[in-house]
Amino acid sequence: MEKLKQLDRMILKYLMIIIVLVFVVVYHSQIFGWINNLIGVISPLIFGVALAYILNILMEKFEKWYFPNKEDKWVKVTRRPISILLSIVVVIIVLLFILNLVVPQLVSVVEQVIAILPQAANNLRNWVLENEELFPPLADFVDQLDVNWQNIVQRTLNIVNDVTGSFINTAFSTVTSVFSIVINLFLSLMIAIYLLVSKESLLKNFDLVFETYLPLKYYRRLKYISGVFNDSFRSFITVEVIEAAILGAMVTVGMLIFRFPYATMIGALTGVTAIIPILGAYLSGGVGFILILMHSPIQALLFIVFIVVTQQIEGNLIYPRVVGSSIGLPGLWVLVAVTIGGGVMGVSGMLLAVPTASALYRMLKDHVRYRNEVKQSQSRIQTSEDVLIQR
Repeated sequence: MEKLKQLDRMILKYLMIIIVLVFVVVYHSQIFGWINNLIGVISPLIFGVALAYILNILMEKFEKWYFPNKEDKWVKVTRRPISILLSIVVVIIVLLFILNLVVPQLVSVVEQVIAILPQAANNLRNWVLENEELFPPLADFVDQLDVNWQNIVQRTLNIVNDVTGSFINTAFSTVTSVFSIVINLFLSLMIAIYLLVSKESLLKNFDLVFETYLPLKYYRRLKYISGVFNDSFRSFITVEVIEAAILGAMVTVGMLIFRFPYATMIGALTGVTAIIPILGAYLSGGVGFILILMHSPIQALLFIVFIVVTQQIEGNLIYPRVVGSSIGLPGLWVLVAVTIGGGVMGVSGMLLAVPTASALYRMLKDHVRYRNEVKQSQSRIQTSEDVLIQR
């Protein structure tokens, strides 16, 4: 009778799963629409939690440095607010510093490219025609190609005027969107500050709720999984920020020594993009190559050699000494995680995929080790029983 009840429950469970899957397949567009709307509504909360998680790493550092040997009342009262304020100030200063290095020089480069592009195109055309014996088909194509740069500039100005008119017509909606973004950022910041101020009590309350309503086995599993993910994400954020700062500084100093143009801008851009595992530094290298190419093709080729050598030195000598074993994920799986994460969610997927894969990899290792220990224990028990039987 008991077996029949278990079979009925199992059939009912799988039947419910099938019904849910069919419902999702049939109404997937509506379901995804509801999910997108829900994410839009709670996006300030999501961003606030993420911001609090990042600021918490800095806040804990500042709390350790803020009169660590004093337990006076005024120290206890001011330690958390001062640490939160310093964390926010540090993040803002870093962002402003990077923007100040990158944006002005990037605007200057765009202006230079627009100014020299017609002349560069004419020079390239003349060079191809002068060396037509080397590239006969290309020379014929270029000879027949008649580019009217004045007409192109005029068309570009017309497009700019049209865009400007459209921009003026939609100014109200743009201002509304900007205002909405500012409000959401402000709400996210307030949520992050609240979470940081009451961090201990919130964690204690969540822990009490889970302990009360979950079976002991699932409660322990939840604590273990959350602990592994927390360690992986904290290690990833700390490691990537340290590596990005070191690599950005190395690129900047090296470019200044070898007199490459745009040294501070490319160095800052390298530091920012290096946060993306594996691909980030190569993205900045590609941008740097294009910018320097407009200045000097020879220097652009030398820059590629420089950036490859710099990354090898940083990755093989400095990185292991500074961050040790990093997040404990083999390089192949880092590449796989970045590829899958980038394909599914873009840049944000690249950032989230590596610590997630690291946590799953660690849990798999722990489970394999646990299973092996169980098998070894069972083997020892079986050996002991065999010995007793033989006696």
